[in-house]
Parts: sequence; structure tokens; C-alpha cells
Amino acid sequence: MHVALLSHEYPPYIFGGIGTFMKNLAYGLSRCGVKVTVISGYPATKMYLLRYGADEESDNGITVLRLPYPNIPPRHTMFQLANLKRLYKNIDDIDVDVIHGQGGSTFPSLFNLRNLAPLVVTFHTSPQAEKVISCYSSLRGGSFRDFWTYVIGYPAWSYTFREELRNSNLAVAVSKTVMSDLLEEMGETYREKLREIHNGIDIETLEREYATIEEDVEESDNTILFAGRMFWRKGVLNLVKLAYLLQKEKSNFRIVAHGDGPLLGRMRSRIRSLGLTNIELKGFTSKAQLLRSMKRSRFVIVPSLYEACPMILLESMCLGKIPVMFNLPFALEFTERGKYGILAKDMRTLVDKLKTASIESDLPSFSDRVKHFARRKYDIRTISLRYLDVYRSACG
Repeated sequence: MHVALLSHEYPPYIFGGIGTFMKNLAYGLSRCGVKVTVISGYPATKMYLLRYGADEESDNGITVLRLPYPNIPPRHTMFQLANLKRLYKNIDDIDVDVIHGQGGSTFPSLFNLRNLAPLVVTFHTSPQAEKVISCYSSLRGGSFRDFWTYVIGYPAWSYTFREELRNSNLAVAVSKTVMSDLLEEMGETYREKLREIHNGIDIETLEREYATIEEDVEESDNTILFAGRMFWRKGVLNLVKLAYLLQKEKSNFRIVAHGDGPLLGRMRSRIRSLGLTNIELKGFTSKAQLLRSMKRSRFVIVPSLYEACPMILLESMCLGKIPVMFNLPFALEFTERGKYGILAKDMRTLVDKLKTASIESDLPSFSDRVKHFARRKYDIRTISLRYLDVYRSACG
């Protein structure tokens, strides 16, 4: 079987978790004997946009075709609009059995591409859920940029998702939470078309990268890692609140946060005004720098109000990091209802649970249980086999 994976992002050009999802799935499918061609993009200057062909490269035996697009948000839309003809020509030339696109990055090219091969689309979020959260955030510290993207832009975004769902042969939601939200938004008539498959982690590559970190980097039971875009839905303002509560109680917990975004400046200002010394904002960093911080950390915090299937959560759990989250549906889903994590209803309770865990729990043993659970459930080899079943059904 020959599968074309389609998205505007693929490493090293990553703007979110979809690029990592693409790479993990490409590797996993390849190990299952599937021929994989990635059709992706790269943000380019104006002079390169006139080129007709794609740049071809190899990534561990996987063919990657890159098409240029303007480096202007929304990039997934720019990728499509700049390459409608080129996408059709390149996929037609390589003769694939299945085209696997990503939600938001498959419209409007799908109207032509579906004539070349069966089309599968994976949805990584719900436009309606993003809109609700952004509306809620508008008077609670959220940024205007997010309000513009998810609220003002909602009609176009929702229409795009609906067309991708309607015109695909089969579709995948990356979690039960996303599947439920999409069905509520798009209608129960799509239930038979939708499948639920979590994102997968390429454990072999992750372990290899993790092993390259210096041996003198030691894990600390008091270090909490955050990694993600600094915007309201990710709960990043709660990181400052958590640091404040921990410092107020003279706890020796320390938060290390990686990421950039519209709220980073506000977070730095609050940290200065509160005189906090137990939180460090790293800004945008490399994967190696992130893994170094992860190796030092016992816990990973995901203080989001909504998530689909966060790659940083799954990766860190596969490395034995204990997840710390609010008691929300997505958190319950990824931790077996809290069995493999620390969940709390609010920030005050979260502080209490962290302090209790550090005193009363056998943290190394807890970490091992988290790691064994995550590797059993989120290994890309298992996830790839589930996608293979979807591809075969789509070819029907």
C-alpha cells in the first residue's frame, strides 16, 4: 500500500503538534511495510512561490515532497491556496492508494484530490470547542489574536472542517473528546464515518534522542515541566498562579516552562511583579533543550482548559513523567480517569495534591507505572496498525 500524508507542516517546519504527529505516523507506517510519501510545505519568500515543482528529500526512507507557501497565518490555508494545482500534479504523479490529510490542511484541494484516491482526514481539534474557550477567555486574560482566530474566524474554520468531513471517505478524531465535540457540532449523521484513534509516539526515536542528553542531568522530584504555546487555552496564566501558591507556602517545587506565544510578555511581567523565583520561562527552544529539561523533571503539567490529544503529554508519559492536570474530560481520558496522573478540580487542590504526592508517594514507582501504561497504549506501532485498518476500509 502507498499512502500520501498531507499537511502544511512536517519537521523541521513545525508550528504545532500536527507536524510531530505526521512524522511519528510516517515512521510507524513505514515500519509496517507501507510506502509513505509526505506532501508538506515550507514557508518561503515570494521569489520561490513561482516554482512549479516540489523539493524532494528523504527522511529515514520516507519520501518528503515540499511545496512553498507564503509564511502568513493561517499557514494551513496559505499552503492550500498557493499549491492547488501543484498538489494535484504531485500526488497524481506518484500514484497512491490513499490520501491522508489533516483537518484544516485538506480544504479546498480535497475537491480534486478525492478523484485520485480514497481520502482520509484526521481532525486534531473542534472549531466549536475552540470558539467557546476563546469567548470565555476574552474577559479573563486571553489575547485578541486568539479571539480573532477562533471566534471571528469560526465560520470559515467550521465550514472547512465540515467540508473535509463530508467529502472524506473516512475520518479520524484524535480522542473521544474531539469525536464527541465534532459530532455535536457537525451532526450525528457523521458517526458512522468517524473513527477515534489517539496520536502515537515513536518510542524508538524518542528514546534515542533522550539517551543523547548528558549523563550528569539528574531527575528532580521537585521539578515540573511545561511545554506549549503561550496562549490562554493552554492555561499558561495558571502556571504563574501555581508558582505563586507554591512559593507562598515555601514549597521547594520549581516550574520550568518552554514555549512562545501572545501571553509570554504578560507572564514575565506578572512573575516580576510577584517576585517569583520558582518559575523559569525558557521561551522558544530546540527539541534537545526541551528533552534536557524533561530529563530533569519528575512531573509534566498540562494546565489547559481544553486539549485534543497533546503530543507533549503522551511523549512525557512514555518517558515516565507524571502528568499534572485539571479534572477535565480530556485529562480523564489520557490517564485512565486519573489512575496514571495527578488531577485536581482547581489550583488550590492541585497544590495540595502535589505536596501530598511528594511526601507520601513512591514517585519512582509511580513514574514506572505511568511509563508502562503510556507505552502500551500510545506506541506508534499500535496506532499505525489502527490507521492501516482505516485505510483498508476507505479503499473498501
